[in-house]
Amino acid sequence: MFLLRWLRRLLKTILWLIVLVVLIPVVGLTYGFLTTSSLDKSPLPGIAEGAPPPAIAQKVRQATPGYQLPQLSTWLAYPKSAAVHAARDYAAFVSKDQPSGFPYWTYVGRYWQDYAVVIRATSARGVDILDYAMPTVIGTGLTIDGAVQWAYENTVGRVTEVIAGKRIAADTYQAKVAADFAASLDSEPWSDFAYAQKRAELFAVEPATGDDSVRTSERKLAFGFADTVKQWCADLSKSVFADDPGPADIHVWAKGPVGEAARNEPDTLLERDLGADGTIFITRRSQAFTDMTPRLIDKGVSFVEIGGNDEILVTVLSSAEVAAPEGSRILFSHQVPIDPDTRRTALTVAVRKLHNVLPALAKAGARLERVYVD
Repeated sequence: MFLLRWLRRLLKTILWLIVLVVLIPVVGLTYGFLTTSSLDKSPLPGIAEGAPPPAIAQKVRQATPGYQLPQLSTWLAYPKSAAVHAARDYAAFVSKDQPSGFPYWTYVGRYWQDYAVVIRATSARGVDILDYAMPTVIGTGLTIDGAVQWAYENTVGRVTEVIAGKRIAADTYQAKVAADFAASLDSEPWSDFAYAQKRAELFAVEPATGDDSVRTSERKLAFGFADTVKQWCADLSKSVFADDPGPADIHVWAKGPVGEAARNEPDTLLERDLGADGTIFITRRSQAFTDMTPRLIDKGVSFVEIGGNDEILVTVLSSAEVAAPEGSRILFSHQVPIDPDTRRTALTVAVRKLHNVLPALAKAGARLERVYVD
């Protein structure tokens, strides 16, 4: 009888947890849509200007395997990067402050707002509902992680923080782990991070002179438990879900002195010379392409298609609001929560205007953060 009651309670708890997890994206997206505005969905000015001859464009696609990326990939890449931005900002914050002061809920709310904007931007483009699965999972995980950490750091964590009266060696170590984790997301999925190793290293941290023993023990127990759970989740993710990161490279169709400009760029290979119609080169995706784009533009290169598409999403950071240069349109713009003096602005840009848009943004005081080709 006792076992039956225990099983019923366990089943009831599991069902409530499932309901809670399902409700998170519902509530999150409801908040996101209610707090963001509708978008201008008219064709982006300049997008058709300089389009390649249809016959050549078709030939390129037929002759170049992997040339064409899904049309929506540039927008759907942003939610993943939003989680990376949050991890980087957390690492920057705890490098000098206690984690109890981090604005967890602001980042959770911002994710669902930006994701709602992404859905608005893509909903009229024939997107498959399954394309939204991963951003929804990312947002749900970010919400759970933020809520749990906020609750813990502002109760038990806040008490031991007051008792200690200062940052201790375990705090410094965890700040380093946060920085390592944020940096790793540029090149590998979250599930590949060595959580178990970091837990062992945390337990081996020796207190510095004057460190409070209560805070030291609490940090080791709390973050050790968190690392255990994250390692278990990472192992489960890798064993249950097929890890398909997609191709690591991207094909770029450009004009100008492409060969000379790309000669010293890492992991970049000229693939097809189209004569007067330009050159196709292949390079690494993600941050590597972002870093090289301004260098190519400075050397006189312009772009025809990136990943087979004529629109691309970019984000820039600036100290003040920026206007959208010709050939671009702002999707959203907001302050970075841990640094209100910095704004993050996302713009949809016509690829064939990219060589004009990025210099114009730089001239206005904006710094390129990301070109989304994931």
